[in-house]
Amino acid sequence: MPKSGCDVSKDDEIKTVILIEDTGSLSAHENAKALSTKTGFEVFQLAPEQRKHKFAGKQWQLVFTKYGLVLRLSSEPSWSDIRVDFASAALAYRKQHGGGRKEPLAKAIGIKSKEVLTVVDCTAGMGTDSFVMASVGATVTMLERSKVVAALLEDGIHRANEAALDIASRMQLRHADASQYLQSIDPLPDVVYLDPMFPHKKKSAMVKKEMQAFQMLLGADTDSHKLIDVALKRAKQRIVVKRPNYADPIDNAEARLPDMAIKSKKHRFDVYIQK
Repeated sequence: MPKSGCDVSKDDEIKTVILIEDTGSLSAHENAKALSTKTGFEVFQLAPEQRKHKFAGKQWQLVFTKYGLVLRLSSEPSWSDIRVDFASAALAYRKQHGGGRKEPLAKAIGIKSKEVLTVVDCTAGMGTDSFVMASVGATVTMLERSKVVAALLEDGIHRANEAALDIASRMQLRHADASQYLQSIDPLPDVVYLDPMFPHKKKSAMVKKEMQAFQMLLGADTDSHKLIDVALKRAKQRIVVKRPNYADPIDNAEARLPDMAIKSKKHRFDVYIQK
């Protein structure tokens, strides 16, 4: 997912625009204006027949639709809309049938029945892992440096408040640089969670469109080793790093190896336990 020190470049910020579909919703106009004030992106009204319009080089389109805020890539009009949807069927199924505290991620962060863990997710991305951690009882602060991705997350949390109020209430979003945030926070979180963007082993149609779009938007994650150096000093209980099963642990200045690894089908969670 989109990650640590990577922000939307100035070039990509110039190429980002806010659009409003012709939904007749007053709130869409109000929300678009508020987002424009926050991000500096221009706002335009979008009629239905303009769905594929490229807006003169505006590559990234944040569009207010009747389903919420979505991201579109003007050069790929056939791609499905990208949005954060915590109330989706997939997440609902995972919450109900995925094992809860038996989830590999829940085990990795050390969730316990009588303890409310505080977690800082340094690489929030689409928010899926934050949602899972909050669904098993953790209080999660989600960090996202990209204005575009942060806007999608904020909209997703707002809509989740209606469908999953108890979970959403344990999720807080901050548009911030992860390293700077970790070095300034007091008290320290119990857990620091990292999911650095990594290159896929095979470039194929199997790679989700949203992942392809995020890689294009944010670029490669080149400083995950710097972020883990900070994380190793700023967590009370443990640091958890999500890695593909084929990848080595992330290098760090202390040359620390994970104390344990918890595997899932495609990934593993490297766990560093604070002594």
